[in-house]
Amino acid sequence: MKYFYVLFLSFAYLFANAQNPLIVKTVSSTVTEPEYKDQKYWQNNEWNGLFFYQGKGTPSKLCVTDGTNAGTQFVAEIGNGQLITTIPAQDFIYLITYNTISISPAITETQLWKSDGTAAGTLLLYTFQQITGSTVAHNWTSNRRNQNFSLIGNVMIFSAYDATNGVEIWKTDGTTSGTALLKDIKTGVGNSTPWGYCKIGSEVFFSAMQTGFERKLWKTDGTTAGTFQVAVPEPFYIVDYAIGVLNNKMLFYAHNTLDGYEPYISDGTPAGTYMLKNVNPTTTSSGNSSLAAVQCTEWHFNNKYAYFIAFNGTANALWRTDGTNAGTIQLTTDADNASSANSNTTLTDIDSNNLWMLHHSTSGNSKLYKSDGTAAGTYLVKQGLNLPANMKLYKNSCWFSGRPSGTFSNLEPWRSGGNAATTNMALDISPGFPAGVPTLLYSSTPYGFFVKNNKLYFFASTNVPSAHHLYQYTGDFTFNGGLTGGRWRDSANWNSMMPPGITDTVFVNSGTPNALNIDGATAYAGILNMGNNVNMNFTNATDSIIVNSKLIVGSNTNFTGNGVLALKNITNDTIQVTNGFTTNNVAVQSNSNLINGAVTINNNINLTNGKLFLNNNNLLLTGNTSTATATSNSYIATNGTGSMQIQNIGAGARTTVQTFPIGTTTNYNPITFTNIGTADNFSARVIPSLYAAYSGETTGGQPYVSGAVNATWFVNEEVLGGSNADINLQWNAGQELPLFNQSQTYLGHYTGGSWNLGTSGAANGSNPFNFSRTGITSFSPFGILNNNAVLPLKFISFSAQKCNNNFVCLHWKTANEQNVSHFEIERSVDGVLFSKVGTKAANNLSQNTYTATDDISTIQTKQLYYRIKQVDVNGKTTTSIIQLIKLQLSEQITIYPNPVAEEINITNWSKVQQVQLVDVTGKLVKQWQSITSSMLPIKEITAGVYFIKVKLINGQVQTQKIVKQ
Repeated sequence: MKYFYVLFLSFAYLFANAQNPLIVKTVSSTVTEPEYKDQKYWQNNEWNGLFFYQGKGTPSKLCVTDGTNAGTQFVAEIGNGQLITTIPAQDFIYLITYNTISISPAITETQLWKSDGTAAGTLLLYTFQQITGSTVAHNWTSNRRNQNFSLIGNVMIFSAYDATNGVEIWKTDGTTSGTALLKDIKTGVGNSTPWGYCKIGSEVFFSAMQTGFERKLWKTDGTTAGTFQVAVPEPFYIVDYAIGVLNNKMLFYAHNTLDGYEPYISDGTPAGTYMLKNVNPTTTSSGNSSLAAVQCTEWHFNNKYAYFIAFNGTANALWRTDGTNAGTIQLTTDADNASSANSNTTLTDIDSNNLWMLHHSTSGNSKLYKSDGTAAGTYLVKQGLNLPANMKLYKNSCWFSGRPSGTFSNLEPWRSGGNAATTNMALDISPGFPAGVPTLLYSSTPYGFFVKNNKLYFFASTNVPSAHHLYQYTGDFTFNGGLTGGRWRDSANWNSMMPPGITDTVFVNSGTPNALNIDGATAYAGILNMGNNVNMNFTNATDSIIVNSKLIVGSNTNFTGNGVLALKNITNDTIQVTNGFTTNNVAVQSNSNLINGAVTINNNINLTNGKLFLNNNNLLLTGNTSTATATSNSYIATNGTGSMQIQNIGAGARTTVQTFPIGTTTNYNPITFTNIGTADNFSARVIPSLYAAYSGETTGGQPYVSGAVNATWFVNEEVLGGSNADINLQWNAGQELPLFNQSQTYLGHYTGGSWNLGTSGAANGSNPFNFSRTGITSFSPFGILNNNAVLPLKFISFSAQKCNNNFVCLHWKTANEQNVSHFEIERSVDGVLFSKVGTKAANNLSQNTYTATDDISTIQTKQLYYRIKQVDVNGKTTTSIIQLIKLQLSEQITIYPNPVAEEINITNWSKVQQVQLVDVTGKLVKQWQSITSSMLPIKEITAGVYFIKVKLINGQVQTQKIVKQ
């Protein structure tokens, strides 16, 4: 009974997951079936969670869908025209329809509607009619590339026709009375034909023709008086519908007589309107000097860049700009010139991170590109695609309709996970019938892709039975293990009903019914999340999984089998590994960052196109035969305290030369290592500096500044004793400090509190260089240096103090002097500006003691500052700390008699610079600037209370109250 219950649950699980995609609603032969299959409808048709579209039937039917059965419904009739434009506002969505009335003469009719998704809230605002054959009134709406970015709340600026004014600029607030002509730019019945509306701040920018056919830059604040041409001094005119806003500036294509058609930018001022980049300095970046060719240009925006197609003089290419000249760069060598105005094919789609672009070709060799806005991150995903159309981005992947190469049917939903291998038919909604007959291929012809609540929706057809449906697809790449064997490549093992691609976030949770096996096909994951106690097995040695962005591994989770775990990012970004793991084989094909945990390799780690940064984590090669393969650009970077470890080096185990392919962040510094002693486990790492002293692996003392290689190699054995090793260290020329002499190279071993240099010799190689030492029986820091390697001069101590009333005595000690010319004693009264007051010749010994004195008998100040400046023979200087001396310079000044009648007497008058007599209000009554006598007369001063302020030559000020009789 228990067995039957488990079996029932397994079948139920499979059945539930088989409903992906899920039929939300059958819309065939009903009003809710979309009238047109143009994907352009679905790029700007969402308002308040509803997607607006035209349903089947006459008069024209307005429908909405929210992705549910009940929410996919008919709303209201909207006349007899074709719904060609939807523009979401704040409280409703604007709808524009176009129709040709077959009377004589024929009339074109454009209608402006609004809707809130209800019948009562769907209202006709205005009808514009024009005789067919005159200037086309609906020019501003029929071309879907002529987007409208003018909305400020519910207010929209747009173009329309009336018989009195022609095609001019209008304004609406969503009411009939509030829909009116804003300004007759080309007066009379002439057409200024405005287009390309962009809101920047509180103003709307657009282009219009006031005289002739030259299209100029205009702006409006929504008033007639505030609608005027931006007086750009350069003679240019705007040449295309395509516009957009980036960083609060308007982008567009314009023409000038000197440079032809080029991309421009404007902040709304004449000075702020200029050519963004001369893409094709020889002629024109539009690809053709005719205006018609330029009108194939489109802009595609996210919050970082604007993408566009331009001709660089050789071919059409994809470009991007950040709004600056330097930030306008070419991304591809070729690109299609974008689709025609009313094409059913969407060649591009964009999200906050990436642009996807289909280089469309009717020959069946269309190309799919992906770009993150950088040249390195722009690449060809796949070519040879057959009639791709209707592109939509969903969960970092690209969905579109397509058909297999060489066929003329079987048009189905395709999906690209970011590389060629995962760009395939995703769902065969309308397969051949009867099953297994390949010549009878049907097409579901998917279109109307939209995304809501993290789900993908689209319309498609089935042939058996014949019906049209709204589908819901959930891109949940969780491995459910529903099929026995648990193979990654089996679609039924995934909630998504397809294996993940290179950009997908993948979950393999603990407790999955069947173990996960990579069997017979390469597996891909953007982010691979593996739960606790999960095992991924490679069935064959040729099997592999490629992780593109991040690897998250739970506890007690391993990779088994002889296949390869590959860390490879498709745009050369760094891959993050959040936990350690155990596996037989790893291929590091992009820079990878081990955030925490240890990596254990049982067979091989192969670094071919990137570094593995260990940070504070270890990497272990187990057993006697595991290996590491690296290059000078791809190695194990010991950028923290983590090290590379190799087991069993020594007699009876790994007896051949072992290589630790380690390095710093910027330099490859491998160690080759042989142990003829007792086999042991050894670890190694390298840091980009060399110090005078170490305590274990903690640096101490001063770093060397010359005569050495700027690196320290730490080598350790797990069990102390019994080893007898030969070590060879490698370095690059750029790591050599000044005065390093390769002919006098030592491989130093820091032991017993000092550097043991061993025997000198000439370095081997010619960048990189290497040097060896044999008979190593203990392990600690190692380095490459000369016997005259120099540590920086060090001021061990410096003191300054008064040694009597007239002198300051100075004492200092130094270490590591070499090529020092002399010392200068410097003095300052403010601690900022110093002047030399003496010199002292240098001893240039390893330990030095110096004394000096400074005569201050003539100094009159409260304090003095001293420092010592060391001057090398090459003019380089080093200064000591600053010492402060407090001087006791107060002079006893006595003023008498008090009270006083006729004259004041001042003792020590020769020390006085100035005397002031001030009354009780602070008013200066009398002043003596030059004191030549001890007596100062005040007979004429009015009797009262005063203050005597005495300023001394040394700067001190003394104040005393006196009474004048």
